[in-house]
Formats: sequence, C-alpha cells, structure tokens
Amino acid sequence: MLSFAEGEVTKLRREFKLILDTEALSELCARLSGELGGYLPPPTRIVSVYFDKPGLPLAQRAVRTPEDCLKVRTKEYSPDIGAGGVQRVVLEVKRERHGVTQKRRVWVPRAQLQNVIHRSAGLLPLIAGGRLIPVLGVTYRRHVYQATQAWRVTVDRDIGFHHVTPQLALSGETLTAERLGPPLFMDRRVVVEVKHLGEELPAWLAALHPGSRRPAYSKFAEGMARVHAFAVDGVLGG
Repeated sequence: MLSFAEGEVTKLRREFKLILDTEALSELCARLSGELGGYLPPPTRIVSVYFDKPGLPLAQRAVRTPEDCLKVRTKEYSPDIGAGGVQRVVLEVKRERHGVTQKRRVWVPRAQLQNVIHRSAGLLPLIAGGRLIPVLGVTYRRHVYQATQAWRVTVDRDIGFHHVTPQLALSGETLTAERLGPPLFMDRRVVVEVKHLGEELPAWLAALHPGSRRPAYSKFAEGMARVHAFAVDGVLGG
C-alpha cells in the first residue's frame, strides 16, 4: 500500500461521507482491499481535539451550514509513522465549502503546541483574530484505503467523544485515549469518507455519492451535541 498522507488529496479535494450498515460496509471494504491487491490496511488510533473561539462560532457554523464551515483541530496518530521518536501533533485547519475541502496541516513538536496555538495568526491565517480554546476530544480507530494519488477512502470505527481541558490539550505530553479517560458517549456507527481529486473515482465508488442531501456525519457537530448538549436554534448538532 502506498502512503500519501500529505499529498494533494489531503490538501485540496472533494469528499463525501457515508454511514453504512454491516453488510454494505463488508462489501465496500472487500472491494477496497481488492483495489490494493488483497491487502488489508492495519488500523490507526487517532486522538483529535477540536478548538473554537469564545462564543463557539465554529461549532454554530458546523451545525447551521455543514456544507460551508471551518474546523480547527489537532490530531495524534498511533502508530505515528515518520515521527522519528519525537512526540508531535498535527494542527489542521479544515475548510469545507459545497463539497470541496481545503486543509492546511502543520506538524509541530508537542512541546511547542501551546506556543503555536497562541501565535496562530502568523502560522494559520484562516483562524486569525480570536483566542482558540479546546472544546472537544474525539477518539476513533481508522482504516485507510489508498492505492493512487487520486483518491482515498477512510473507515472510522469506535468513535468516542470526550471532555478535554486546556491542560490536556496543550500539554507537552502526547494525548492518548487513556489520558482523556472513558468517553462520555461512544458512537457505534461506522463512518466512511471518500476523498478524491475531481472526477478520478472508479465508477463503482462514485455511485455511492449521496447526492445533494445533508452531509451524513460530522464528528465536531455530533460531539458538541453529545458532550455539551450544544444546540443552535433549538436543534442539536448531528
């Protein structure tokens, strides 16, 4: 299997999300494994922390206009291929607009994260002009299927939502699921994300696109609803 974690399909892409039942998921994973010559990718454990500004404008936007929103988060991977023994974290700004996703990702040593967050205006201009605070921890298990530069499919299971404190989120020590503690809510649904460059998808995969319906899932909106009972205009995030 090839590794393109920092490739173009990560930086600028189209994507759609699916919630699949057991039978459909089994069929999809078998088909994806076939694209990789029968290879079954090992799982990666991911711990993510979402940030927002006072008043939670990013969370409000994720619920009100999921097709046009901005998310700021950190991610840590286990195993972290390429870490070279350094405790590190990737800081992401994810801009979603009408099916097109743009990401800016910056890898920083864990020990420098707090300083990077506080001076984010110079490093990540999309989030300039406001103090960022950690609002949600998310843990999950991910399988990544990718054979070309053109598209990638990720399958996320065991999605847990956690309270997170600034001390945990910004500490110099790697943030693990164990340090976060048991999730306040465990989502047993399986979330599939199909990410691609334009019209490069195989026909059988493109046929899974849900069309113009509301995005199937947002970890940020779902987690804010579960952990903080977050609602906009009386409607919980989904």
